[in-house]
Amino acid sequence: MNQFVIALREERRLIRLATVLLVGGALLGYLFADSITGVLKSSAVWEQLQETVSKMGKHPGFFDAFTVIWLNNMKAAATMIGMGVFFGVFPLFALLTNGVILGVVLGQVSAMGNNPLWVFVTKILPHGILELPALIIASAFGIRLGLLVLQWMISWVSPVFRERNQLAWQHFFRQIPYIVGGVFVLILVAAVIESGLIVYLKS
Repeated sequence: MNQFVIALREERRLIRLATVLLVGGALLGYLFADSITGVLKSSAVWEQLQETVSKMGKHPGFFDAFTVIWLNNMKAAATMIGMGVFFGVFPLFALLTNGVILGVVLGQVSAMGNNPLWVFVTKILPHGILELPALIIASAFGIRLGLLVLQWMISWVSPVFRERNQLAWQHFFRQIPYIVGGVFVLILVAAVIESGLIVYLKS
């Protein structure tokens, strides 16, 4: 756990960037909820969201809900880290998209006459209090992977840059087991909490 915290401290700038992108996307989605909703409904992101919801059924048991939530979040986290190899574009886009979806949901809630802040605190935050940080952390390290690939390409113009890049790669690979382990624990606990809440509210 100590190594996990150290890795987070070392990447605090990228974690802040990831947080800003998520929050920025949420604000964008909230402010332009009506116009964005139509676009999202015709996208693969919206279809995936609907598919996830349908898998849990109308009255999911704890294990069924836990399995769907855990697998979905682990897949998302692994994809955000792994797909970062393409210059970090995917995690940047995924963060912004997820933020927009969150904002659209809150925008629709507000249009129905409900307080979006109250809905966020009482309905969304209990589900995402660990899940969102886990995805932000995974995205930050996906961005780091993309930056390393970019630096590797640039490093071929200079032996000095090449040596620095090699050291950076070695440090990244030392961090990865702790990051993956920490994200795994966060998502595991988040899935337990979220599936428990879903079953409780459905009962």
